[in-house]
Amino acid sequence: MKRIFLFHVILFASQFIVSQNNWQYYTRIADSLQQQNDYNAALKLRLQAVEIAQRTEQDTLPFLKLLSALEKSEVELVAKQSDSVFEVLKNQTESLKEFNPTPERIYRIYNKLYEYSNSKKNITDSDYFITQSLKYQYKRNAIDSLLLLETLQKSGVTYKQIGKLNEAVNAYLKAIKLCEDLKIKKPSVLGLNYMSLSELYRYRFLDNPKLFLKYLKKAQTVYENANAVNDLIRVYLGLSDFMSSTGKFQQSINYLKKAFKVYKNDVEANKKIGLDKRDVEKEMKLHNYFIEKYRIVGNEQQMLFHLNEMLKEAKPQKLLNDNIKDLICLSHLYLVEYYEADYKEKALFYLNQGKKYFPSKDLYFIREEYDLHFANVFMANNELTKAKAIIKDLNLKKELPLFIAKSALEKRIILNVKSEKYEDAYTDINYLIRQYYRGNNDIDIRTVSYKNFVPGTVLSDTQRFLNLAQAFETTAKTVITEKLYWLALKQFQANLNEEILNERVNALYSDICYYFFSKASQGLLAESKLNKFLIFTESIESKHLLNTFINNRKTSKTTALDSLIKKEQRLRTNITHLKKQYLENKSDSINQLIFEYNIKLEKINNQLAQNTNKIAGLVNTNAVLENIKQHYVIKFKQVRGALFRLEVNKEKGIKVAKIKNYKNLKDRVVEMVTLLKNPSSKTNSIVNYSNKLFDELFTNTNILKTNGEVYIIPDDILYYLPFELLAYNGNYLLNNLNISYASAFSFINSTNVYIEANQVKDIALFAPSYSSFKPSNLQLAVRGEPYYLEGAINEVKSISKLFNSSDIYINEKATKTSFTNLPNKYSILHLSMHSFINDQDAELSSLVFNDGNEDYELYISELYGLNLNANMAVLSACNTGVGKLKTGQGIVSMNTAFTAAGVPAVLSSLWSAPDMATQQIMTAFYRHLKNGETKSIALKNAKLDYLNSTDDPNLKHPYYWAGFILTGDTSAIILNSTDNWWLYGVLFFVVITILFLIIKKRPKIS
Repeated sequence: MKRIFLFHVILFASQFIVSQNNWQYYTRIADSLQQQNDYNAALKLRLQAVEIAQRTEQDTLPFLKLLSALEKSEVELVAKQSDSVFEVLKNQTESLKEFNPTPERIYRIYNKLYEYSNSKKNITDSDYFITQSLKYQYKRNAIDSLLLLETLQKSGVTYKQIGKLNEAVNAYLKAIKLCEDLKIKKPSVLGLNYMSLSELYRYRFLDNPKLFLKYLKKAQTVYENANAVNDLIRVYLGLSDFMSSTGKFQQSINYLKKAFKVYKNDVEANKKIGLDKRDVEKEMKLHNYFIEKYRIVGNEQQMLFHLNEMLKEAKPQKLLNDNIKDLICLSHLYLVEYYEADYKEKALFYLNQGKKYFPSKDLYFIREEYDLHFANVFMANNELTKAKAIIKDLNLKKELPLFIAKSALEKRIILNVKSEKYEDAYTDINYLIRQYYRGNNDIDIRTVSYKNFVPGTVLSDTQRFLNLAQAFETTAKTVITEKLYWLALKQFQANLNEEILNERVNALYSDICYYFFSKASQGLLAESKLNKFLIFTESIESKHLLNTFINNRKTSKTTALDSLIKKEQRLRTNITHLKKQYLENKSDSINQLIFEYNIKLEKINNQLAQNTNKIAGLVNTNAVLENIKQHYVIKFKQVRGALFRLEVNKEKGIKVAKIKNYKNLKDRVVEMVTLLKNPSSKTNSIVNYSNKLFDELFTNTNILKTNGEVYIIPDDILYYLPFELLAYNGNYLLNNLNISYASAFSFINSTNVYIEANQVKDIALFAPSYSSFKPSNLQLAVRGEPYYLEGAINEVKSISKLFNSSDIYINEKATKTSFTNLPNKYSILHLSMHSFINDQDAELSSLVFNDGNEDYELYISELYGLNLNANMAVLSACNTGVGKLKTGQGIVSMNTAFTAAGVPAVLSSLWSAPDMATQQIMTAFYRHLKNGETKSIALKNAKLDYLNSTDDPNLKHPYYWAGFILTGDTSAIILNSTDNWWLYGVLFFVVITILFLIIKKRPKIS
């Protein structure tokens, strides 16, 4: 009986298991078919699974029914492309989450939803679905790498569209990592990811030139290896645009030539095998690019050559499509822009010739662009009636691109100013600002203040405000003129994110500065406004230094500060990009993103404000004027060929003056520096120049009345001038003043920034020997001495004896590797070696270590990447200039690079002084430093010691001693010297003697 019962139990259980396996079996097969996109077959199996479960397990039914419904919706969505089916599938997918489905089951549905929402250009839904798909794909037990790669690429596109630029970057970086893991080198995959990543760093998006170039060059390598002609041309065009934006126009043209060569070679190669791959439109586009670049460099001959090449293809009998016609019209416009300022008849000729090629269908509003230029020419010729007619028609047109609509309105305002219709001009200015600059609904140009104006999100719109201001500048409406300049200033300041002050941007900055400096020099700018303007200039120039630091820094050791600054910059550019999107599409989701990113930005700015690093301090310049007013500072600023002087002191505040006839003054500076570098020149001649330059640079200042430190912030050619050598009544300033230098206001009074500024640890001294090193043709040697600097080696040995603890790196031990791997224990870095200052390209300035290794030059970009954390760097030996005296940028870049690396003070030489004099001055400098003198006083006294100890009048020539200058922090350094050990010895002896006498005098205890 028991056996029969047991048999029935086993039979029942086996039937239950079989039934369970049946519905699960059908579900597994359906899942497999779904992954193969066979939805109809999968749906049949799911229905069978539901039927089995109905007979066996009621709890499983809702889940299986939902799966069947999902399958049905997926089939219908593909077949019908219906919004209602899409909504049903979306809701079903959210319901499915309640059953905790496997990642394999749900991510594909999200992919399907993404494809549909993307096809409907529903960017918000697309963003959500692609994010969910990625989330579940990463949760899978066995990840389909190729599918994940495809999804990452799609997510990058979507995130870029919605404005989540940093998320897009992360998606492409993950895609590139997957390509590397899977060894995928296809240009259509790996190259595309690099191109997409570089695009995110364009000025329109995250605006990081360094990373844009980095990833574009990686794409270049991929496409060159694969000989992907069209993609390679695209890369070369991108590189050409980049070089042009950074002012490297010849390199820009060279990349264009590479693109043209790749195209021509491909055409010729295919011609040999009987294929015609000539693409007239592509050729036209390349010629158009050439004309654009040659316009920038002013090469009229090449512009005309490429235009004629285009016109050869544009013969009447040839059928031209509208794209080609548009390119021909645009090329004519470049000629018009070239001739417009000085050759108006030629400009008019090319306008009339170009309009013959107008496309039948206006693709890019080329006709309206021509109208704007016709109006420009007529306005310049004072044919105001013709110009007004054109502008009137333009302003009546609807749906114009923003830049044309704003330009047409701008020209109408200028025409009203020229016609003295000022009320109409004010009305149009108000309309321009209210219509195109969000947040200015109630603005009135007659009453607007700097504080109340909300700037737009386009940097180039600064030029628009400048054009209006310059139009009013010719009238008596000085109040309106000033207000427009303030608007231009705020527009510029709000949109300079990670951009370096290249030629285009610097032109805007210079126009703003020239107006305010001129007004201040005439006493027409109130103190509060002058302070506001100077805070602006300091923030812009400090931001320029910061961006140079970030963009040129080469380091594998990314610090927390690096990350913080980069986050701050990325957020700013991301917010700007989102604001631009919001203007076009006032979406709540974009507005919410702007709000959230602003909260993040505020947190980062608070962190930066608390950071004690010098470069981080440059971000926050609001308090800088109050700090420098405690000192006596003279800053020079060259703007548009004029030189302005800012005198800052506690008693008088800030005074601005315009230096007369800067062109002639520059010539005198060059002549004087030439005499200084020549030991055979006559000292009397130098003194004469010194007196003249003192009068020109310091007349009507209080420099002779100050008793303390004098800080000089030079500019342009003045970087080469040792100011302590200027003379008043034949007496050098060196005798009465302590002069030091700085690159910007922010670099003055840095003792509160460097917490460990007075805690000396050690000194490291470098003096390399050179066996084969010789300067290149660009590195023009000033001295004719051997490159084995025997005096430098004697110098460091002599200096080391002054310190208790010093490390000497001489001859072959003075390598670049030794320096870059220095521990952070050194307070002073003394470098007796060749250094090359390059004014043509400051980033090529370098320090030259021992040449036993292949890599022995340390360039500025590498110096930015070090974390030296020392109190002072001393560059004492051969300093070779490159090329003619030009801007001094090489000098300031070297000093700034050391500051960026954590060194607040740099003692350097403006020219190469002889070894013996250098040794004497350096040794004396350290002796005075040991006595507790500030760095500037120690250097001054070292020079005076040299002069007082030298009997030979020839050796008193400034060539031997005047070239050494101190830049940055001037505070004293407490040194641990060997001279103190005898004190410890005496003290020890005294203590022992006293103890001995005490013990001896004690009564003996029996």
